[in-house]
Amino acid sequence: YVGEISPKKLRGFANSTSSFFYSLGKAMGQISGQRELLGSQSLWPMLIASCGLPALIQLVTLPFFPESPPYLLVHQGDEEGCKKAIRQLWGEGHHQAEIDDIMKEKATMKNTKILSVLELMKEPAFRWQLYMIVILTATVQLCGINAV
Repeated sequence: YVGEISPKKLRGFANSTSSFFYSLGKAMGQISGQRELLGSQSLWPMLIASCGLPALIQLVTLPFFPESPPYLLVHQGDEEGCKKAIRQLWGEGHHQAEIDDIMKEKATMKNTKILSVLELMKEPAFRWQLYMIVILTATVQLCGINAV
């Protein structure tokens, strides 16, 4: 959501910071699960329940956030809703260039064929990218970074 609602010039930053906070959350969970903090048997319920607070905050606040402007324009076809969401997210100003970029993306998506997983695996043009993703994912799982 953050990657979609951010302005184009900040989109890469927004997407990379979400990975950072994901890793930070994993590290904080592992640190707080140490026996000296919340890892004892009597404190396990508190440790397990600790993930409920961010989920509750998200559950309460998300209805107040607008829909993603690209979603409204590309999938719903609601140009006025898209403009309203952009004004709510990015403030008042001239945002026609961003709307035009979303429209170009929509036109590009119309001409793009969506492949199934089986078609993707059979397509020779994507074979090396698929190999790299599988190898990268496997090495991340097997390298022990989760233990760190």
